[in-house]
Amino acid sequence: MNSVAKPPSWLGVDLVKHRWLFPLMGALTTLMGGSSYAFSVFIRPLEAEFGWTRPETVAAFSVAMFVIGAFMWITGFFVDKYGPRIPFLIGASLMVLSQILSARVDSVTELIITYGIIGGMGIGMTYCASTIATTTRWFPEPSKRGLTVGLSLAGFGMGSAFASPIWTAAIAVYGWRTTYTLTGVVFAVVLGVIGSILRFPPNTWEFTPREGWQPRKTTKAKMSKTLPANNSDFNFAQAIVTPQIWITSFMFFASIFGGLMAVSQLAAFATDKPPAGIGVAPAIAAMAITIQAVFNGIGRPAWGFISGRIGTRTAYLLSISMMIIAMVTLANATSLPVLILGAVLNGFAFGGTLALNPIITTAFFGSSFIAAIYGFVFFLGFGFGGLFGPMAGAFIRDSTSTYQAAFYAAAGVALLSLVVAALFVPKAGQEKLSVPKKQL
Repeated sequence: MNSVAKPPSWLGVDLVKHRWLFPLMGALTTLMGGSSYAFSVFIRPLEAEFGWTRPETVAAFSVAMFVIGAFMWITGFFVDKYGPRIPFLIGASLMVLSQILSARVDSVTELIITYGIIGGMGIGMTYCASTIATTTRWFPEPSKRGLTVGLSLAGFGMGSAFASPIWTAAIAVYGWRTTYTLTGVVFAVVLGVIGSILRFPPNTWEFTPREGWQPRKTTKAKMSKTLPANNSDFNFAQAIVTPQIWITSFMFFASIFGGLMAVSQLAAFATDKPPAGIGVAPAIAAMAITIQAVFNGIGRPAWGFISGRIGTRTAYLLSISMMIIAMVTLANATSLPVLILGAVLNGFAFGGTLALNPIITTAFFGSSFIAAIYGFVFFLGFGFGGLFGPMAGAFIRDSTSTYQAAFYAAAGVALLSLVVAALFVPKAGQEKLSVPKKQL
């Protein structure tokens, strides 16, 4: 006779009763990883010391965004099969190593390797392990999916809100090298604690809409890191041959292209003298980054909540429309108030698209293999959008001495995402696809 399965716990805390810890741990993880969005505060110190051009300096950020996307996808296969903890701890170690090594760079190539590649690998792995894959398993209810996924991702928007003023002050006092080192120490402590908490619901427990999480009544399964796959959910091989995965990936790419262009270079745009930028002091630029980041973070759970009320399709159309307005606003910004308005709109809209894309993907394919499936969508959308968006902005700025054309180009790409979503994303409740009978 099998004894009743004990609930999973951490330091005596019942993780079934306190399952909200998991989206909160996701938010804290993405807060650490999201500090990468504040990279723009390092641009001027690096250029002042080494004489790098803007495209050279921004290259490390663009590479990091691409590598984050790639390792979000690669890690997804391991997370779906083995659980989140080990991939998370490996990624956390790489994030710490990235900061320590970045403090010692003397060339663009070294920064690309330490910050772009090693840091991108670490962020991608921790992002994958701690957010969507874990949250959707602990919260399988569709009514809570938007809010919990959005909450777990909120830190990636908020990260630069915390990091930007802290890094700006630290760079002024200690220099950029010591700032990187201190950041690595903080990462080691915080991510180590999170890694000890993360896990999937054990196989000896099951969720029902009426009773919630309960010990599985009849099971011969031993304690497992993962739940059995739902037969109505797609695996990666089944999802990859559907048009929906490519539609979702393109929507994601188009929204990331413009959003990350603005996020990565807002400080440089704000501090560059007219006509290239606004010409404000670095402290004011840091404030603009903070405001954008706050609304980016707020936008993720907010749009997730909104999607639960009006439907994900309608919410996405509204958020991408707001992003287009934000790009046009920034293209015409010649004063601080207009810059702040553009930062608010872009932050809130950008946060929305990052929260809504995984919700759309989960609605299409289910949650059993979502780490690998959404990892692929994230790689194509965030990876390539993050690679080309910031670089396009930097090259256009250097060739035209202004960001105006870049922001208009970003608005045009976002418009394509709006059109595709309007044409191909079904209304609420009609998104779930049927798994093909022949298993691939």
